[in-house]
Amino acid sequence: RFYEDFLNKYRKKNIHFLEIGMDRGKSHQLWKEYFPKAHIFGLEIKEEYQEDRLFIMQGDQNKLTDLKKLLTITGPCEVILDDGSHVPSHQTKSFNFLFEHCLTPGGVYIIEDIETSYWRKNKKAELYGYNINAGFNSPNNVVNIFREIVPIVNREFLQKNKIEEIKTKSKITDFCLDNISSITFGMNCIIIKKMSLFEKEKFGDRVYRFDKYI
Repeated sequence: RFYEDFLNKYRKKNIHFLEIGMDRGKSHQLWKEYFPKAHIFGLEIKEEYQEDRLFIMQGDQNKLTDLKKLLTITGPCEVILDDGSHVPSHQTKSFNFLFEHCLTPGGVYIIEDIETSYWRKNKKAELYGYNINAGFNSPNNVVNIFREIVPIVNREFLQKNKIEEIKTKSKITDFCLDNISSITFGMNCIIIKKMSLFEKEKFGDRVYRFDKYI
């Protein structure tokens, strides 16, 4: 119910769309219908297959070698959707790499199924054979990871030492922090927009006109 606000502008365009975790389900058919001119790519741990406008590469989102190989197939993508393992550490690792190297300027990155971030470690929570290792107050909770960097979208109004403090503590890379335009939290998802080239040039390092007050 949140995606339309971010994806509608791409609907009739010839874009590259990447989904992590496609299985043999119906999601890729949905995306082919929603994006009738798009090339749909996927990363799927079980198998590799392709059809018209669709290519699914077999690989693991938690392996950097697989993510790098994926880039050679997809090229730059306007939209990336992580519906993969749902393991918070995997979600963070994939985001850090793909947001920088795969997502186009101005593009949209969606992390689905963040519900697992609230599964408690002491309950021995696991999914697909992976230990979740999270919980409400856990530093591994992907919602907490992004919640703690929310001030970065107002980087112009932050003192440099505060920006460095965020970068030092965060599990999100410096590149990502320097290029995030907005962060939206919805039920069971986080939607992150990357700065467009215009945004980066105009707002990236702009000096705040009321700098003396901060």
